[in-house]
Amino acid sequence: MAGRLVVALMTQSCTLATPPSAVAAISLKLSRAAILRPPPSYAPPPSLSTRTITMNTNGQEQQQDNLDGIFKQKRILRSKVRKALKAMDPTLRSHEDNAIQSVVLEAPWFRSCQRLCAYICCSALREVDTSNLLSAILQSPLKEGDVQVRKKLYVPRVEDKNCHMRMLNISCMDDLVANSMNILEPGPIDADGNEREDVLQASDPVDLFLLPGLAFDRSGRRLGRGGGYYDTFLKNYQELAKTRNWKQPLLVF
Repeated sequence: MAGRLVVALMTQSCTLATPPSAVAAISLKLSRAAILRPPPSYAPPPSLSTRTITMNTNGQEQQQDNLDGIFKQKRILRSKVRKALKAMDPTLRSHEDNAIQSVVLEAPWFRSCQRLCAYICCSALREVDTSNLLSAILQSPLKEGDVQVRKKLYVPRVEDKNCHMRMLNISCMDDLVANSMNILEPGPIDADGNEREDVLQASDPVDLFLLPGLAFDRSGRRLGRGGGYYDTFLKNYQELAKTRNWKQPLLVF
């Protein structure tokens, strides 16, 4: 499976009305049928940290106007998608959660992967449930004879409010504790008093990332919730993989 492929797990469409000049109309799907797309290499959307532009020519002023239009459209789209997800029937949501997880568990790219990063769902955010996936990974035998069979799993830990997020290795669900937002995440130290392995410090590459998002388009471009944590993390990991001549991971949205 080529490292540049993206697997987009989504169902309901949500088309944005005609936007201001220089911003193309966006047709995205709610993050809830699996489709494989070969998009361009991942590039994070503009974040607030990229908005500073020196206003010394008309062209730069136009660029600032264009950015402002993009940020406005993203705010509108996030609001629209949140409302659609909130209105979704809970029974249907649960059915789709289970169906999506089954697609992933049966996929050859999941079965063959040895190391992966995966998010832990937050029900309050109406993210696609990942509990079955995580349980399937962590409950599998560690070894069969001398052969390692359990996938090595890294999950997110938010360190601060400045887009700093780490992916740390866990071996069981008891490694997770609720943070201030009531989202489960690993502590930095394991039960034996050892520092958990950070995927950015690991000696081997991961094969795939299971990533959350609010909405996606058919090219696999992701609209997050505005914090920039995953955009920053992905950029850092992909730069690391390039430096070490590793195969880029499969991105699963």
